[in-house]
Amino acid sequence: VYVSSHTFANAAGVRKAEVFIWSGSASTDSGIASAQLAAKRVLRESGASAPVTIRQGYETSPFLQALGGVVITRRGAPEGASKQYILCGRKHLGHIVFDEVDFGVQSLCAGFTYIISYPVTVHRTKLYLWKGSAWSTEEIGAARLVGMDLSESGEMIEVDHGAEFPSFLKIFGADTEKTSISKSTHTWDCKAQALDGYFPSLFRVQQIEQKVGYFSGLFRRPSWQSRSPSPSPIREDTKMELKRIIPFTQQDLEAEGIYILNAYGQIFVLYGPLFPSQTTNARNTMLGYALLSASNIAKNRFVETAPRALVLTAGIPQEFKMLFRHWDEGRGLWGTGGLMAGSLAHGGAEVTTMPLDVVTEAVCLR
Repeated sequence: VYVSSHTFANAAGVRKAEVFIWSGSASTDSGIASAQLAAKRVLRESGASAPVTIRQGYETSPFLQALGGVVITRRGAPEGASKQYILCGRKHLGHIVFDEVDFGVQSLCAGFTYIISYPVTVHRTKLYLWKGSAWSTEEIGAARLVGMDLSESGEMIEVDHGAEFPSFLKIFGADTEKTSISKSTHTWDCKAQALDGYFPSLFRVQQIEQKVGYFSGLFRRPSWQSRSPSPSPIREDTKMELKRIIPFTQQDLEAEGIYILNAYGQIFVLYGPLFPSQTTNARNTMLGYALLSASNIAKNRFVETAPRALVLTAGIPQEFKMLFRHWDEGRGLWGTGGLMAGSLAHGGAEVTTMPLDVVTEAVCLR
């Protein structure tokens, strides 16, 4: 857990101060409580109003800006951290983040840049910069700056995707070959064409909450007098909306929800294993809204190539996982809710997708 303060001048030239409490994924409640006490002292010294608490993976743009626009997250505790690691660098909310991933050739993805630290001897470590074929200028520039700080000698060996040399491949195992590294896909080819400022976005389809007037609330039937414990179905005039989740992580995917992931040249519509258990009217309304919304998103061209719009019905494509920071294979796509539902639809099953227009036509003809 860390406490940081940031003092700056706003557009009007007025001095402002911010205090952040950042908690890692493995942080304890006692550690967070201690940080909150420390933050109170920092607040008094800086003149900030209230601390902003941020969980790992949910770093906001103001927080990243306060730290200089480039942030590194490592696994475990700082004390005794291994000298052997891989950092995956990517754009995030207009800044660059480097997150530690599993040390293995399977972690290398064409869509990103990677800083690889490999100890040659007890006292000597080599640093590599592996550049995926879809790297961006900002990602490479940030990686080189980070490398200057991490390298013991200031030297970092750059390796291009597809031009890996034997001594580099050997650090992942004696049998590692160029073919062991995954090739670029349509998603990453489109990332290289993406407009500046564009990054993947996740939306959840949901019902717009109806505001209840004061008097209607007075005459509403009490819950203990309810005729039926079942949830009320969605009415014909119920309005739906796309709620953008920003920033998003794997934990935002709930088993009863339906989502749209707008990636580089690829649009996925996916639904949780508990989504079909909703009432027929609710399910059809939300599904229809999701399909039409995905079609509209596909019309907005962020890349030169026309985006592919797909409904994900089984399995999890590798590029889908890579669009999420800190992807946890153990959690799966739908977490505890998916396990309780006994669903393997998006687990280890073979990846199955259907074109969006085919699904839309089938739904509309019902």
